[in-house]
Amino acid sequence: MSPPPEALCVGDNRIGAIADDLATKGWSWQPGLLPDALTSALRAELIVRDAASDLGPAGIGREDDFHVDRSVRRTRITWFDGSTPAQQDFRGWTETLRNALNRELMLGLFEMEVCFAVYPPGGFYDRHLDSFAGARNRVVSLVAYLNEDWDDARGGALAVWNEGAGKDDAPAARIIPQPGGVVLMLSEAIPHEVEVTQETRYGLAGWWRVNQSGVGRIDPLS
Repeated sequence: MSPPPEALCVGDNRIGAIADDLATKGWSWQPGLLPDALTSALRAELIVRDAASDLGPAGIGREDDFHVDRSVRRTRITWFDGSTPAQQDFRGWTETLRNALNRELMLGLFEMEVCFAVYPPGGFYDRHLDSFAGARNRVVSLVAYLNEDWDDARGGALAVWNEGAGKDDAPAARIIPQPGGVVLMLSEAIPHEVEVTQETRYGLAGWWRVNQSGVGRIDPLS
């Protein structure tokens, strides 16, 4: 039987650190935040799905502007559908985090979309934002790393810039994708890129948006 979401909760001290980071610099790196058992279960599912060719090439842009450009992004993804215990446990864990961040920062985070992501050797994703300013389709981004171990020699680091940084500015941080580590970012504000990886790099990415219900439109979209 899968553990209840309460067993996957992050501690209050980590919540406070994440909230403070998002409020002051717009991003937060939390090593080992994702519980070990959940990291292992998600990794096992992703490896099986990838071996079965269940992942497709990731694109860039949204809706009418969506296209695949392997000069900008080289990775494979598949979207969560909530059909497995690991996905359900991850959803429960992120719900705990969502409620805590809404309480601390009054962000109004609502629905999350999530995908598995595999960066093969030579994979990368050039510097980008996860959402256009004011779009509100993505408000807070969450990235979690699923490999068993990792070091800088294997490549695939996440470079993060502070809000407003120019293209020639050095990144504020280079984050090594250590197992169970989680990065949270303000989707409309924080530029970031995945450097070229030397080995297969497993992870997932999720994005919370706000409730955009209004006249003629009812959220959630799913």
